[in-house]
Amino acid sequence: MDNYRDSLTNHYSANVFYDALKREISFAKREGNQVGLVKFLLPSNVSTEHLLYFANELDLLVRQHDLISRLSEREFVVMLRFDSEVTEACESLISRVKSVELRKFYHQSLVADGTKGLAEVLVDLDNPQKLRSSKAK
Repeated sequence: MDNYRDSLTNHYSANVFYDALKREISFAKREGNQVGLVKFLLPSNVSTEHLLYFANELDLLVRQHDLISRLSEREFVVMLRFDSEVTEACESLISRVKSVELRKFYHQSLVADGTKGLAEVLVDLDNPQKLRSSKAK
């Protein structure tokens, strides 16, 4: 990964994501809006071919003004911006991904509204207890 784009998937790098999230949290604090975050974690045995397939499907399912970032080898985060119904937009994205991705993956969503700072939001996003399986009933 370079400083701007992930070399494998061409999604934004972690540095770009963290900077954008910091700006969105500040904006949310000032303006009272919200930003949605959806984390996708692929299983540890994922192949490079499948990782690229998943990354491509995210490209097709996410709107142009939203931001997709590959934070680690198997972890993607989508930042949903400019939605009045952020929670519903997050759940809708998860449903769309489930409809095209038949293999198991993990996901979680959260809404940042400016009441928590960047570090707190990142801790919430990195909480393994909040991950849900795509195959859960």
